[in-house]
Formats: sequence, structure tokens, C-alpha cells
Amino acid sequence: MALNEKQEREKFKLRIAGVSLGTHRYSMTCDKTFFELTELSELQDGVVNVQIEMENSEKMLILDFNFEGTVFTPCDRCLDLLSLKLNFSEQLIVKLVADSKLYQNEDNIWYIDENEYELDIFHFVYESICLALPMQKVHADDENGNSTCNSDILERINALSAKETSIDPRWEALQHIKDLNHE
Repeated sequence: MALNEKQEREKFKLRIAGVSLGTHRYSMTCDKTFFELTELSELQDGVVNVQIEMENSEKMLILDFNFEGTVFTPCDRCLDLLSLKLNFSEQLIVKLVADSKLYQNEDNIWYIDENEYELDIFHFVYESICLALPMQKVHADDENGNSTCNSDILERINALSAKETSIDPRWEALQHIKDLNHE
């Protein structure tokens, strides 16, 4: 791991040992470097500001995350870069236990050893951003309902779709036999 990768990951480690009880606030930014560290990421760039409010009690941490920013990902239809605005909240509950191996972590409830020095939230932040993305990532239509995707790509897709709609005569003959069997 390169030095700047290590430095970037360190930004997402919250010190929890020796932190006083009560509320603590943290702020971090997910930028191009952050998204480059997440291998196999469909997110290519962006700037997402993350505000964290951590409530520290004796055996539990409650972290409230607020995400706001923009990410860039390929459009599912034309593959041009698409800008998506994000503004959402998440919560993570961390229970401090004597033996974390006895517990199974859940999506937003983690169990860590009570003697742990720091909490690594890098993957939680990344997964939260990915889960906030829409299922279908496509350019929005304009005010007339026309696609704003790359027109050259849309023409190629339409041309290929037209070729696929013409049925091979051999398949058409088989379909005719199938229809005769159902009569």
C-alpha cells in the first residue's frame, strides 16, 4: 500500500480509546483519492462531505453520519460520465464487548473489543455511499421527455435493437411447429 493510500485510510479511523464520554463531532471528505482506493468501484470521482456525530457512552458508541455531495459514475445507458447528487443520513451503533468473536456484526450494529484503540469506518462510509445510489443510473430526460444521454450511443443501441427484432426464418419455422402443437 502506497504512503498516500495509507494516509487516506487513516482519515477514516476514529480514535475511541481514552475519548471522554459525551458527544464528539468529526468531519471528513471523500474525494477522488477515496474512490480510487475502493477497488472495483463503479464510482470514478466525486466529493462527498461526511459529518459524524459520535455519542460515546461506557459500552456503546452511536455514530450519526450525514452525507452530502456529488459522485460521478458511468451512465447505465450510454456509459458517459453521470453526476449524481447525494444527501442522506446513516447511523452506526458500535457495542464495546469483552470478546467480539462471540457476536455477529450486522449491517448497522457492530461489536468490537472494548480495548480497541480506534474504529475504522472506511468501508462503512463507502458502502453507505454505494447503497444511496439509485438502482438505475441514467441521465435525466429534458423538459420535453427526451433522453439527454449521448445521442451517438443511443443511435447505435437502436440500430442493434432493430436487427435483433427481425426473426431468423429457422426460428420462425420452429415457432410455427410449436403453435401447431398447442392447437
